[in-house]
Parts: sequence; structure tokens; C-alpha cells
Amino acid sequence: GRIKEAWAGGMAARRRTHGTGSLPIHAEDSSGKGKTNVLYGWASRLVGGELSLTALYLAAMSVMVCMAAYHSLYGRFDEGDETGHYPVADAHECGSDTDRIFNVFEWSQRNGAYIHPNVSTGLFSIDGNKVRGLMAKGDIGYGEKVFQMPPNLLLNLGMMRSDPVMGKVYNNTAALHDGLGGLAVYLMRESMNKTSFWRPYICSLPSYVPLPIFFGEKKLQRVKQTLPEDQWKNLDNLMESRRDTIELKYTAIMPVLFRKYPDMFPIKDFSYPRFAWACSIIMSRTWGRKFQDSVLQNKTGNVTTSVQTLVPAADMPNHLPGAFQARTAPGGTLFLVAHQNLTKGDQVYISYGPKCNAEFLAHYGFVPFNNTQQKCKHGFGFGNATFSGGSMLVDDGRNVNISAQEHVKEWRKKWRVHFAKFYSMLNRASKEQALQGGRWK
Repeated sequence: GRIKEAWAGGMAARRRTHGTGSLPIHAEDSSGKGKTNVLYGWASRLVGGELSLTALYLAAMSVMVCMAAYHSLYGRFDEGDETGHYPVADAHECGSDTDRIFNVFEWSQRNGAYIHPNVSTGLFSIDGNKVRGLMAKGDIGYGEKVFQMPPNLLLNLGMMRSDPVMGKVYNNTAALHDGLGGLAVYLMRESMNKTSFWRPYICSLPSYVPLPIFFGEKKLQRVKQTLPEDQWKNLDNLMESRRDTIELKYTAIMPVLFRKYPDMFPIKDFSYPRFAWACSIIMSRTWGRKFQDSVLQNKTGNVTTSVQTLVPAADMPNHLPGAFQARTAPGGTLFLVAHQNLTKGDQVYISYGPKCNAEFLAHYGFVPFNNTQQKCKHGFGFGNATFSGGSMLVDDGRNVNISAQEHVKEWRKKWRVHFAKFYSMLNRASKEQALQGGRWK
């Protein structure tokens, strides 16, 4: 009925192209009926780009759902998601925690990875909690390679492009050419595939990443108390920025896939909570990797673009200031060397780079020891744009003389309401899709 008409209307409407990380904005057709929504036009200009399909739904949604949906989404994965936020098919078959670690080590080595024979995993006490990390089960000398991962085990857009099924979708869907959003879609799809090549690695991933954007208000306030007071605003800005990014990526990518490939991407299976889970995995454990792609080149103007890359087994070491960061060899392999001489029972560390406590908490969900002297980077994120010094640098690098914080605060207030309505209507569409045998007739 109405939802079916909305999809058909979305196909007929004229749309403008959009820049990376920008809001979809719907342009009315030439009949002259109605005007372009002022909110979307303003928000689009604010971030230096435009949006595509989603605005049609957002316009219709405003009359269909109430403000309560906005409050139900904050700090949660599973509100309104009947399938839950964790998409791994038959996760109970992955085995125990120990089994999962052993399996990903064995699978990685079988596919060309090198893992030092004296490297294992163990539980370490950190701030009263037991945390899993890499452990030496024998001597490892300073500078010895702890692991080395070949290019065929680096999971990023390149793997999706070479996939016999998803490669066709990737090549025909410009929205998927996005380091975070595209990889999140691929990770969700592979998680639901029990025969996936990546199954041993996916089984080793956590079902929940304790990032502050998923905390309830009480827990968030408790965690904030562990930070210096002058970093509280930094944490708020980082959290909101990451939430902006997840929501914007979802609305820019998934409606396109729902429309073009309804059999491959049922709404129920590719829900927002599952997308948020995939993004949290990527955000908390990826490396940047140079990638050549014509669509990204058109967006960025660069021949190669650094895209998010997941690395099996290599994402297990915990952070220590002064430890080494992982490096890339000329042949494309990723490797880490020991930061000191290690003996049995010692933890094998990696450095996540210099960050303040608020940045560690927002990005990885923990606060390291002895890091109080590290200052936060000034400015705050907004999707792919960055604000600092009371002005805004949009994606094309132009400096806009506006009060960034006030405009962003106003934009977020309106966007959160519209996204909640979008999310609620998407759940309704999912139920209608299920009633019609998995797709629209």
C-alpha cells in the first residue's frame, strides 16, 4: 500500500548526486508540486554534500510515528529489532571462547599467516576486570615478529569487490564504495553465511563492543567520572560524531540495497542494530589500508584512498603506550614486532597511537593507564567533516564562517527525530515485506 507507493515514488523522483558522508536530499520532480525540504537542503549545505533516496521516506515518516521512537534508540542495539543486533548465524556452533581463538589462529596460519610459535592468548587483570589479550607462552625476543598477515587475510572493500556474488553488487552500487559503510554491509552478510571463508574470524569477534554510544545514561555518567573533567565535552562530541556517522551511512546505503536487491538484502536481516554492531567492530579494531577504486577516486580526487581494514588474529593485542604499532611490509603484509624481551606469561602489546582518554573511550571502549598527560585533539567530528575553532571545514575544504557547535546541535536535534521516524517506518516495511514472501510484489 503506502509503503509500496513510497518505494515506487522513490524510483521516480529526480535525485542529485551526493558527496561522501553527506545527507541524502530529495529534489522534487519538475511538476512543481511541493518544494525541496528546507531542513534537508540546509543540512546538506552544512556538510558540503547531498543525499539521495532516504529523504522521500523521511518526509512520509513524520506523519506516521511519534517522538517516542527517538528516545528508544539512544544507547541501545536491540530496540524494535526482532532478530537482535548480533547477526552471526548459529553462533553457538562457533564453540567456546578458547575454541574460537584456537580456530582463528589455525585458520589464519592455514591461509598464509605467520604467528610466532610462542604466542597464545590469556586473560589479564586490568582495573579489576579480566581482559583477553595475546600472551607469550615462551621467550620472544625484542624486535621478533609476533605475527605477519598476508594481503589475502586483510578484510576490506577489496575483498567485497573480488567476491563472486557481492562483487557485482559492489560494482553496480556507488553507495557501497565507502570504507566503513560498505565494509559493514559485507561483514553483516558474511556473518549470516555459515559457509563463509571468513567464518572462523567472524566467530572470534565479540557480540558486543562496549562503546559509550551504546551505554545507557546512568552507565555513561559513571564512565565519564573516570575522565578528567576537561575531557567530558570531548567525549560527548566524539560519541555524537560516531553516532552521526553510523546513522548517515545506514540511511545512505541500505535503502538503495533494499530497493535494488530485495532478495539479497531483506530489511529484517540488515537492520540498523546489526549495522551498528558491524560498524562498532570496524571502528574499534581496524587499520587503514591504501585501496584503489574509481568511485572513491572521483569522490576524493586521490588515486588511492585509505580504507578501514579488519585483520584476523592481529586485532587481539591490547594497547600499551610505548609499544610498537603494526607496520606494512613492501609486499602488502601487515606485521607486528615485540616491543621488549618477553618471557612466559608476559602480555604481548601493540600501540593504538597517541590519544587522550576520551578518545580511547569513544573509539575502543576503555581508558588506558598512565595516559593522563595526553591532550585531546581539538575540534570535533561530524560524519566526514571536521569542525574546529568555531568554524566549519566541510568536505571540499571550504571554510564556512558559522558557529559550528550551535548549527550542529540544532541539526542533530532535528536529525535524531527524523532518523527515529525513518527507523520506525523501516520496521513497518520489514513486516510488510515478510507478509509478501520476502519482497514487494
